[in-house]
Amino acid sequence: MASGMTRRGMLAGLTASAAAPALGQGIVARYQPDGRLAFPNYDRPPVDFRRLIGAPVKIAAVELWTVAGGTPLVRVRSTDGAEGVVRASTKVEHTGEFFRTFAVRRFVGQDARDIADVIRRAAREDYEYAGLPFWATLGQVEVAIWDLLGKVANRNCAELIGPVLRREIPIYMSSNKRDTRPEAEVAHLAERVAATGARAVKVKIGRRMGYNTDMTPGRSEAVVRLARRTLGNAMTIYADANGAYDTVKALEVAAMLEDHGVAMLEEPCPFEDFEMTRQITEAVRARGLKLKIAGGEQDYALEKWRWYARTRGFDVIQPDPMYAGGIFRNLEIMRLGREAGLGYNPHFPRNGAEAAPMLALAAVAPNLYGFQEYRSREDAIAYAHSPVLGPRNGNVQLPTGPGWGVSYDPAIWRTATRVAGTERG
Repeated sequence: MASGMTRRGMLAGLTASAAAPALGQGIVARYQPDGRLAFPNYDRPPVDFRRLIGAPVKIAAVELWTVAGGTPLVRVRSTDGAEGVVRASTKVEHTGEFFRTFAVRRFVGQDARDIADVIRRAAREDYEYAGLPFWATLGQVEVAIWDLLGKVANRNCAELIGPVLRREIPIYMSSNKRDTRPEAEVAHLAERVAATGARAVKVKIGRRMGYNTDMTPGRSEAVVRLARRTLGNAMTIYADANGAYDTVKALEVAAMLEDHGVAMLEEPCPFEDFEMTRQITEAVRARGLKLKIAGGEQDYALEKWRWYARTRGFDVIQPDPMYAGGIFRNLEIMRLGREAGLGYNPHFPRNGAEAAPMLALAAVAPNLYGFQEYRSREDAIAYAHSPVLGPRNGNVQLPTGPGWGVSYDPAIWRTATRVAGTERG
């Protein structure tokens, strides 16, 4: 052969070049100057844990627990005894098998510093299972690993992502109820506004994925009208349809919301029908309405987020830190939205210390939009932790301790029940 290379050497070279690299697996393609999509050689994660932490942080255990009467927590432990803990995804009660099959197998024994590449490999190697249960399962463990690494590095996660742009996060009261009468719903919100100083609220309208139907005839307009009359013109009001409408009906609802000064309509159309969502966003813009169209809480595929950014299918993007597969993927979605000029308003319906990951993302987002979600109901967190977070003057302080800034009393594990998890020595 002209090159002097043997056939065996050529085959070896082909095999090596065809093999996926150890780093860079599962990276979303990016647009090139000519408009074509191509995979980058490797996207370095925005936080380099290997640079921050000199020694390996080997994961010894990934566990799902229920504490304090059923609250689910994910705990990750290293072989050196460091821990990371977060409130589990709200989908966890139905995804236990995903946790056992994918999360434990994927993470135990790995160097936690390489978490971005562990997640990228999962996107490639387990692609046949990709969906919300899969990504919500991996995402909640990834968020717990961030807490672990922040505590090992003795650094706050928001400061690791940085720069921290705000240390007080303005919140809105969200009751997540649509089976209430308008009078009861608005009375509840008014009570919570008085107690917290919140300057914004969110009401549920339509029927969840309801094919243009309301929970009861006329409820949606009644609750919006009553909220405006009761809470006053200075109150910011958001509305969440949870996929209730098609484009035609959604445009009628958007006009009604505009009449009552509602600032944002969340998930007007079924989340899987992204073309329908883009149509209503463009129609609202074409009519010159001030109302912003938001959504994305159910979306996990970075390719779909790239499409939303490219087409400006939303005004405001709302990825969930867990449902979308964790913090690194959320930061990529944030970047896509920022480059497209879209607002960022993460979905994370928690309260108190359980909202800490959302507070951190809100603290660093250059394109943060408006007020951030805070549950108005079920405020009590019944297990020992510090600090105890809550709204004051309509804001929640960003915790400043290591990790997500929350520490847990070790005593809570003595009465907890382990639901899933495998340890490796």
